[in-house]
Amino acid sequence: MRIPAPPLLAASAALVLTLAGCSADPAPEQSPSPSGTTPAAGPSASAAPTPTATSAAPVVETPVECETVDLTAGTAAGSDLGPCIQAVLVRYDSGTLTISGDELAGSVAYHYDPTFEFRGDLETGAGPASISFVDGVMLLDDGRGPVIADVDAADPAEQEAGATAEIYRVFSDPGFIGDLIGGSDTWSVSAAPEPVETPEGPVDAYRVESTAPYRWYDIPIDAYTLWLTEDYRPVASESTTGFLGRSATLTQQLSGLGEPVSITPLS
Repeated sequence: MRIPAPPLLAASAALVLTLAGCSADPAPEQSPSPSGTTPAAGPSASAAPTPTATSAAPVVETPVECETVDLTAGTAAGSDLGPCIQAVLVRYDSGTLTISGDELAGSVAYHYDPTFEFRGDLETGAGPASISFVDGVMLLDDGRGPVIADVDAADPAEQEAGATAEIYRVFSDPGFIGDLIGGSDTWSVSAAPEPVETPEGPVDAYRVESTAPYRWYDIPIDAYTLWLTEDYRPVASESTTGFLGRSATLTQQLSGLGEPVSITPLS
């Protein structure tokens, strides 16, 4: 299962925004993506509609947590939608999470069974970073070689790596999408599915949007949009988070759900 949210998540979000080029200073021009990486166009309204949409994900049984969610009703409660999404992700077990933002981008492979594990390669405002969580051990490599990431370790280097890894872990675990959705009371749902571009091609999905800004672990969420297929499979999300008078937008795309993955620790 998903490892729990870090206790100082608000502080983590502050550092994430710092890594994304945010500060309390007047907003500069938007900086380019790291290392020439262009954030994926993702599920924006400007994406050109396509006449056909496909889905490569295997069909899985709908979890009981989704029985109270009706995407055709036009609205959904976050308290119902969040647990539904988490249950669906666990039911599919594995996948790839593609992240793109102002200065945070990369991909993460993960699985939940028998325990939650992941490995990712990221581009950040501080440079490239790799992270793995295998057999209960978190490793972080910021270009100087893998270091055990443990905030409770006696070694200062491992403590520092642990603090940074906690931040990246929030964006590397797709289960946090369900947590974020559950943080808002009410969500509006588009009248019909719409074509959404994904790494696997276009997919028909409902657009689900928070009806108002809200807070998640004391983090201000200015806007959040999720795209769900009619069988509750999340294919993409886009969040705008505010801090210190600035904001950062992050897009996450899910692909390869249910496909076998091999998660190995950094070496």
